[in-house]
Amino acid sequence: MSQRTGAAHCDRRGAAAIAFGLVLGLTPAECAAPSRAPASARARGAGRVEARVEFADLDRIHATLQGLRGRPVFVNFWATWCVPCVDELPDLAALAREDDVAGGGFLGISLDAWITGNGAETEDKVRQALVAAGVGYPNLIYRGDQDPLIEGLDLPGPIPYSVLRDAQGKRVASWTGPAAIEEVRRAIAALLPRTRAAPEDPPPAGSDRR
Repeated sequence: MSQRTGAAHCDRRGAAAIAFGLVLGLTPAECAAPSRAPASARARGAGRVEARVEFADLDRIHATLQGLRGRPVFVNFWATWCVPCVDELPDLAALAREDDVAGGGFLGISLDAWITGNGAETEDKVRQALVAAGVGYPNLIYRGDQDPLIEGLDLPGPIPYSVLRDAQGKRVASWTGPAAIEEVRRAIAALLPRTRAAPEDPPPAGSDRR
């Protein structure tokens, strides 16, 4: 399993502390939500691509992952209040559109509901961040308590956090902190079936090949 630990990440438990008044991790300032998406994200999302967004409990997340079996799937856990999460969205959006990973799936799981609840405010905030970043792959907004998600999907705690699953749903790589895009690209490509036939060797000189 590949794991990259980045210094620039937000602690999900710290964000939950804001909502529940618990001191579990980082301070609110370290996980403060950006007032708007970074300029680079806004520029790269100029095409107004819009991802499918819906609220989902843990069962719905498991069902979605089950439905994606048969191809490798990159799953990104993020939130709008996590600045590094928002910063990496344009790169993930661009990667998802590349021919090298065509055939692979991408899924975002937002944890915004832990802060702003399961209403329109949360959905609008998530959708705006995704549109600004040019994200076209589907995103689920998790609604539920922390522990079931952490235990049910074996999460370490900090976000952004990303997992690559193979066609059978087995975890084959993970990234804590912003994912290294080139690593992700190679990892997904390695799991895709090789459909391009190798060029045929030329016949030996002087042979009569029919």
